[in-house]
Amino acid sequence: MDKHSGPTKKNFVSSIFVGAVLAIAYAIQGILSRDSAGFDLFTFLVGFIFTATVVLLYWYWLTANQFDLNFKTVFFWAVVFRLIGIWGEPVLEDDYYRYLLDACLFVTYGSPYGIAPESLFLANDLTAECNALLTGVNNPHLATIYAPVLQYLFVLSHIISPVNLDLLQFIVVLFDLAIICMLGKLAPARIVLLYAWCPLVIKEFAFTAHPDVIGVSLLLAALLARKTGRSALGCILIAVACCSKIFALAALPFFLFRQRFRYWILIAATVLMMYLPFILNQQHTDLAILEYFARNWLFNAPLFSLLAYLLTDPIARYASALLFVLWYIYYFVQYQKSHFSADLPRMDWIFGLMLILSPVLNAWYLVWVLPFAVIWPSIWAWTASVVIVLSYVIGLHLPQSNLSDYQVSQYAQIFQILCIAIAVFVDYRSGRFRITESK
Repeated sequence: MDKHSGPTKKNFVSSIFVGAVLAIAYAIQGILSRDSAGFDLFTFLVGFIFTATVVLLYWYWLTANQFDLNFKTVFFWAVVFRLIGIWGEPVLEDDYYRYLLDACLFVTYGSPYGIAPESLFLANDLTAECNALLTGVNNPHLATIYAPVLQYLFVLSHIISPVNLDLLQFIVVLFDLAIICMLGKLAPARIVLLYAWCPLVIKEFAFTAHPDVIGVSLLLAALLARKTGRSALGCILIAVACCSKIFALAALPFFLFRQRFRYWILIAATVLMMYLPFILNQQHTDLAILEYFARNWLFNAPLFSLLAYLLTDPIARYASALLFVLWYIYYFVQYQKSHFSADLPRMDWIFGLMLILSPVLNAWYLVWVLPFAVIWPSIWAWTASVVIVLSYVIGLHLPQSNLSDYQVSQYAQIFQILCIAIAVFVDYRSGRFRITESK
């Protein structure tokens, strides 16, 4: 049982005040995002630091005074913040052009896979509103990388209302809110607040509609189904999660180990069902572009960059993958020795190590860690949720710099890794890395 005191009138009043302050801050960001002049990097960073500071200080005040909140209050403000984000426009991001264009290609050609947007500039069968998206898509020489489940949701949004970013944002937010509801059953409301009111989550999913939160929601639902003994449902959900984002594969062995063969078949059949329409249509999937991405992409990866400097880039990619696999095997063996099968695995550790070793660390990737940092609170995860926004310090947002468009400032990368390293050290000294801990 949680030792902290339950919700009181004082706690409720404080939550109304803090919630209102944050809502005003997000509303200002929404207004600025809709301005034709756009959101400059400095304004974004100031607003982000302000909201992050308010959330973290409020959480600290609640914890230090042994106060808790009513979950309904936390959820109410989470909805308010996300509705403001949907009303606003994407901030410092243009990936949404690809989501909307994928839906157009799906409807027009039966599949978005294998079609590079640049091949459509001269002639195509798209509608005028779909054609208008072509000039906004980044990396137009590459076909889409987004997995089948995301494509189904993109096209669902398109069928309801073509080229409607607000609707797509709304769909993404529904999955985000589902995560909050699931976390509400696993942790006190004052800790759920860290995710529910997290400025990074609100920026990346409500304002910008990045779809990673869909895969995370499905993964968390799968883990909870497994925890409560609903193995068939868990297998279906983990398969769908893997077909939303390849990251979810990291959880798959926990569903397959010592399971009956029929569950292996169930997962395989679910994956095949997700991919089959694309295979039958054009024989293209996201796998080819994922392979290209794994071999060539590099963004905001300070630790990997150091490995690449020492070993050369291709070798560093294999070395970082090998390091992760070796640690994963070690943890998996220890987990099987120390836990009942229903215990949740430490996905915060798994995804955290995966991301820190990865050649690509986008800000929205942190959503694969943060829900699990509610279940197992840590300093390093929430520190990362703040400093990761320095990945937006790139040449595209600093036109007077010598940086290329998608090159992150070296100082920004060093600051990120130092802050996270210090936080990891503090967590280690506090005993937060015990494998035997379970939920």
